[in-house]
Amino acid sequence: MAKDIEIDRVAPGFRETISPRAALGFIALATDRTTLRDFLDFTAGAEGVDTHPTRIAFSDTVSPETLIEMADGLEASARLLVPGQPLGSISYACTSGTIAIGEARVAAEIGKARPGVPVITPIGAARAALDRFGARRISLLMPYMMETARMVAGVFADAGYELDRVATFDLAGDPEMNRMSPEAIIAAAREVCADESEALFISCTGMRTRPVIAALEAALGRPVLTSNQVMAWGALRAAGIDDRLPGQGRLFTDH
Repeated sequence: MAKDIEIDRVAPGFRETISPRAALGFIALATDRTTLRDFLDFTAGAEGVDTHPTRIAFSDTVSPETLIEMADGLEASARLLVPGQPLGSISYACTSGTIAIGEARVAAEIGKARPGVPVITPIGAARAALDRFGARRISLLMPYMMETARMVAGVFADAGYELDRVATFDLAGDPEMNRMSPEAIIAAAREVCADESEALFISCTGMRTRPVIAALEAALGRPVLTSNQVMAWGALRAAGIDDRLPGQGRLFTDH
């Protein structure tokens, strides 16, 4: 019988702290299979920094309607982020979702669960990164279906960026976006980036882009920014981590 088993007590030992420099909160879409891997790769060089992820319900199809539906789940998802653990920032890993819901509401909903913690979105971080490079003329590559692609491009145009060229893979959702090959992204990016553009932005956290940035910057001779890259950069900087990390593109080495 289990009650007859003799169990000894042994002395535990503890580290002083978990995440000695910063803990990053991360909200990923339930359908996504690549974003967290990209985010972890971008932040891996920052010693003493840990990422704590959770998920938010989402549809397999990306449309303005399905994106807006996520708004009601943000607070509950944020409450699952290691309760009691101070966080340096919380990233909401959806570029088009942020645009559909609105940056202010994304921050407000997450703030209900985690007041005072900086909320990082890919679109907000993209603007900050483009501004660091002084880039106002850009080319834009996306995976979305046309309605969502127009919504995303419109946000950049409304913010005063000159869009030299805009293109999309016209994909329905994460099942396809997550499977985009580095070779296909590189080929499309080289075709899309206009000579007069000061930077290229590759939108959507659902495409894994870390493997393509160095090759594209070498080929294009200008900054290449992606949703996952700028989000990771913004999350670290908001948490007070200013490490310059090689191999992640000019954004991480220059800013």
